[in-house]
Amino acid sequence: MNLTAIEEFPLRTGLTQFNHASYGLSSLRTIAEGERLRRRIESDPTRHLGAELTEQLTAQTELVAQVLDLEPARLTLCANATSAAAAITASVPLSPDSTVVVLDVEYASIRRAWEVACAKAGARLTTATILTPVESAADVVAALDRQIAGPVDYLQVSVITSSTAIHLPIPALSEWAVQRGGQLVLDAAHAPGHLPLPADMWGAMAAFGTLHKWFPTLRPVGFLWLDSDFDVRPAEVSLTWDSPDLGERFAWPGTFDPIPRLSVDTALGQWLEWHADGRLAASETLTDTIDRAMVGISARPTAAPQFRPPRMRSFVLDRITAPQLKEALQKADIRAWVGHGTAGECLLRLATHIYNDENDIDRVTSRIQEVLSR
Repeated sequence: MNLTAIEEFPLRTGLTQFNHASYGLSSLRTIAEGERLRRRIESDPTRHLGAELTEQLTAQTELVAQVLDLEPARLTLCANATSAAAAITASVPLSPDSTVVVLDVEYASIRRAWEVACAKAGARLTTATILTPVESAADVVAALDRQIAGPVDYLQVSVITSSTAIHLPIPALSEWAVQRGGQLVLDAAHAPGHLPLPADMWGAMAAFGTLHKWFPTLRPVGFLWLDSDFDVRPAEVSLTWDSPDLGERFAWPGTFDPIPRLSVDTALGQWLEWHADGRLAASETLTDTIDRAMVGISARPTAAPQFRPPRMRSFVLDRITAPQLKEALQKADIRAWVGHGTAGECLLRLATHIYNDENDIDRVTSRIQEVLSR
């Protein structure tokens, strides 16, 4: 573990962390700012949780839009990716004639959200299987063509899939949706702070995700981006539900903790420092080292190099079960995401941050080798 970088985080000494992609990791600087803001609010909550709060949330949203190079009027902060996705699925005009397509590599709760929405409307939901490793955009499109007949209304895909860590070919998938008469909905949970997003979100009608996975924000902080023609309301009806302004509409979901959103500026400032001094780029280089090390112990990447995210990789491990691997890593104080793929295979996902170094890679590969040799 990089001892200089570890001083910027509250991680326990001796812990090898490769799993910030699940929950994120707040920096000590952001935690301190959050505590300062909390003391200020609690000094006079009647004042600080009123109109003043909406103004401050607007300023934070505008800053996020600036850093992500997105139009502020089309962006709002919200609780998390799940709440943003719920707002979308509750707002789309589904009917018994509608067809929604979701990839089997999508996050489980997002697939379930579309199941619930389609069941209420009597719409058709089709889950398309995407085989790994993903080798080309043409293969992904061909898989959709084989499995999906006729027009579609909505296609739900991830910019980067969660458990399989595949940077999907979004331009090709967007084009496929348009050709089938449908619209694209993006799960961008793993994009902000990890890779750039285009201003038009590849022609999507809506995108949702989080900031707390790849920026050092307090958790949770979600976001929702909308095409100008798509009107979305929060899933919960609150005092600001009817506001014509997108940011204000999501600014008050009932009484909530605003501190994670109010301290976003501190987290973004620190992330920009890491970007400027090359530490994020060094993390990307380290991730490529992980590829070589994992392949060296016979792990199989879930995608060809062009579809691997900059700082997150997933591998299939044979001759071991997910529970066995999870237990082995836990006992060694190594934190990584371990689970099952869609075919029941054992998946290991590793995400790098500025506190990781090659010693961490040696630790995880050595531990896996120990288990495989038993």
